[in-house]
Amino acid sequence: MIVRLRTVQKLSTSDYRLTLDLADEDRHPWDFGDCALRIDLHDGPARHLSSPRGLLRSAFETFSLAPSDPPTSTEARLLWDIGKAVHQYVDRVFSAGILCPFKELANDAPERTA
Repeated sequence: MIVRLRTVQKLSTSDYRLTLDLADEDRHPWDFGDCALRIDLHDGPARHLSSPRGLLRSAFETFSLAPSDPPTSTEARLLWDIGKAVHQYVDRVFSAGILCPFKELANDAPERTA
């Protein structure tokens, strides 16, 4: 399953709403634009939080019940796959500092001269 960022909306200095596109080669003809999901992220200095919205809420709940043991039914497996893919994507967003860069690194950067 492939996750692609569609839009980012800044809600406040540390809150963002992401719209994600999902595609899966195993589920033909499921292409980008067929499954759009939203998730709210809080990227504060003390902690990172995610609040899934809509269908993604069920997917995160299913994935968090057994992250190492996927369910067997078709519907639950689909939700589990979505939860796993988006969970990994959100981890990459937070670890890379994409939305809220680390202020310590920004302060240590040399100033530019024109």
